[in-house]
Amino acid sequence: MNVSKKTQQIPVRRSGEADRPDTDDRANAGPVLEEAVPLEAPVEAPPLPESNVVTSAEVDWRDMALRLRAEMDNYRKRQQRLAEEQIAAERKRLLTAFLTVPDNLEKIIAHLRPDDPHHQSIKVAYDEFMKVLRLEGVEPLVTVGMPFDPLLHDAVAMVAATPGQREDMLVIGEEKKGYRLGEQVLRPARVIVAKR
Repeated sequence: MNVSKKTQQIPVRRSGEADRPDTDDRANAGPVLEEAVPLEAPVEAPPLPESNVVTSAEVDWRDMALRLRAEMDNYRKRQQRLAEEQIAAERKRLLTAFLTVPDNLEKIIAHLRPDDPHHQSIKVAYDEFMKVLRLEGVEPLVTVGMPFDPLLHDAVAMVAATPGQREDMLVIGEEKKGYRLGEQVLRPARVIVAKR
């Protein structure tokens, strides 16, 4: 790189000249130029090392596009999984709230005589409602005669076992039905347990 130095004459006053009155200085418009101070061109920054310079040829656009596509696929799958979990949680909540209807219908049926005309109509409504629950995947838990399982049962009372009972913790009565949705327990059954 060839940098030419330009020289320009700049008026320079030596120390002590400004204090000394000189008749020639007053006559001339400016001080006498005795020295020339050269001006240098601005210094250029050294070039960057080639390892830090990234050219468009070095960027792997295909790799970048594949990475972005994979990130979008992961995001879509994560959002879909979250939506499915929320739908399942809301479905479980709604079906659990509906379980009070068969509970109340069972109580009414238990208090009516079989020859009462209302008994048959309420029994039909109960059967239809249970059919709808079964279509949604809700099944009642079988409890009486089964061993006590804390995941499926809530023990509300414990009584002494009968002399011929072989099981230690046997469910002998049911106060409120339990229901499951597939493999999940919607509501545990409230049971009476006989302990040996």
